[in-house]
Parts: sequence; structure tokens; C-alpha cells
Amino acid sequence: MSIIQSFKKTIAFFNELKKENLIKDYALIGGLALSAWVEPRTTKDIDLIVVISPEITWKDISSLIETRLHKKVAVQKGSRKPTIQEKLSFMEGQMEVDVISSKGFELALEAVEKAVPTKIFGKIVKVATPEFLILLKLLPFSMQDQIDIISLMKQADLKSLKLLADKHSLLPKLESIMNKKIITPRKINSVKQ
Repeated sequence: MSIIQSFKKTIAFFNELKKENLIKDYALIGGLALSAWVEPRTTKDIDLIVVISPEITWKDISSLIETRLHKKVAVQKGSRKPTIQEKLSFMEGQMEVDVISSKGFELALEAVEKAVPTKIFGKIVKVATPEFLILLKLLPFSMQDQIDIISLMKQADLKSLKLLADKHSLLPKLESIMNKKIITPRKINSVKQ
């Protein structure tokens, strides 16, 4: 199954859950979301934030994936990251699908609320804005995240970004990368190698 087929099948499944009011909403984050705003890059997974309905548990979401998609689900409760309380992963074709709950994760909930409908691989899906993608990438802050942040900065409303970073206690981390010398595409290629 191709990346496009995996993506379309995943989005169709979460649209179905939304239509049935099992989830309130969801948004695409990560590498695929990045491609809506800047030059696409290779990614190995599909990352989503999901806002579940109050009467549904994270275990229910896991069961729905197992019964409807016939996928084995890896559920993570809690995390080394204090922001992520619930996360699950499953394989769709060759792509890993990582689903993060917005429960207890205000930044994630706000990212979904402010996400914008965008066409990706012929499907309309809500995608986190550049500002929220940047803030979410400040949490793990890997080398790839830093490269992505620098790419996204060109699309972001910097005034709003700084206000949001301050609100979510991420301003010092954001300022640390904003004060770094901008990495040129040539330097990015050397970092990736």
C-alpha cells in the first residue's frame, strides 16, 4: 500500500469516527502537515491529534481501530513528555500512524481548534497552522524538528507565534532557535546526510 493510500484510508477512518460523534475533531501534525506549508520532506509516519468525545475513552478508540481496521494497536498511557497523556500507534500499510490525545494537553487542543482545512493527496483534512506546528515541534526538539521549525518560520505569523509560545511556556525555547543563525538549504542538506 502506498503512502497516499495509507493516508487516505487513515483519514477516511477518522472522518467516520467524527461523523459518528465518537471523536469531536482531529488535525494532522508532523511531516505530512509540514508539507501543506513548506517544501515537502520525506516522512515515515502519519501524525494526528484527536479530540475524543466525553463519553468515549482512549481504550474505546484503540478498540475501534482494532475491530474496524483490524490493526494491532500499541497504546501508551502517560509519557516522558508531561504534555502527552495518551498516545497510540498502529501500522497502515508501510506507514506508522501516531495518534495523540488532546486530553490534558492544552497546546494540542488549541492546535486542533485553530487547524485549517487543507487538501492533501486529494483529501480535505484539518492541518495545524505553522505557528502550532512550530510549538509542537519545540517539545521533542530533535535535529529534524529544528530544521522543520526554521522552514516553517517563513510561513508563520511571528507576533502570534511569540504570544502563543509565551502562553504555553515555550518562549525561551522558541527564542533560542530564533536567535540561532538561519540554516540555509545547503546547510540543511549537510545536516540530513
